[in-house]
Amino acid sequence: MRKVFSLCLCLLWMLSGCSSIQGVSDPENSASTHRAIVDKVVDGDTIRLQDPVLGTKKVRLLSVDAPETHYEGKGQEPWGQKSADYLSALLPEGTKITIETDQEEKDRYGRLLAHIKKGKQNINLEMVKQGHAVTYFIYPNQNHFKVFQDAYLQAKRAGKGMWNSSNPIPELPFEFRARISHKKPEKYIGNYNSKQYVTPEKYKEIPIEKRIFFFSEADAKKAGYTLKK
Repeated sequence: MRKVFSLCLCLLWMLSGCSSIQGVSDPENSASTHRAIVDKVVDGDTIRLQDPVLGTKKVRLLSVDAPETHYEGKGQEPWGQKSADYLSALLPEGTKITIETDQEEKDRYGRLLAHIKKGKQNINLEMVKQGHAVTYFIYPNQNHFKVFQDAYLQAKRAGKGMWNSSNPIPELPFEFRARISHKKPEKYIGNYNSKQYVTPEKYKEIPIEKRIFFFSEADAKKAGYTLKK
């Protein structure tokens, strides 16, 4: 009987170990982690995996926005290609990574939204540190907000990547996409510090390092933000 009991405990331990390799939930911030292998880098904020995670192989780096390489046939060059090249150097084919999700795991295109970690290095954060991506937090995903915004400020002050004073990027990636697609800003923007928000067309009133975007005014209010007068 003792042998049977011990065998059952062993099997339970093995099963729990196997499930932890696939995904581990973090009850504190609702994040989950998954092991994966890089297939290829698509651009400065998107990669493909060798095998699906949560039903998809495509991963959008969470809370960052890189210059476009091919958006409706146009790109932000040379910044877009430099961003893609840097990410490719960080994540060559076959790289083993850990994927960390946040509150919402996928975007409207079905892409996985995640922080990519290679060992202890947060790749999303590294892209911001080197000026190859800018912070782009969209509610409710806001893990690591202060760390990322501090990294953006340091990169901009140091003139790294797209912030190089000799050839600075003229518009942020989301501004570029809006201009190319002939669309007006649609997201509401909150000030993470003051907990106030502004309507889409007034986004420039909120400094980049304090911005958090909301898909709707209802989301901003749900998060506890009030309209800036």
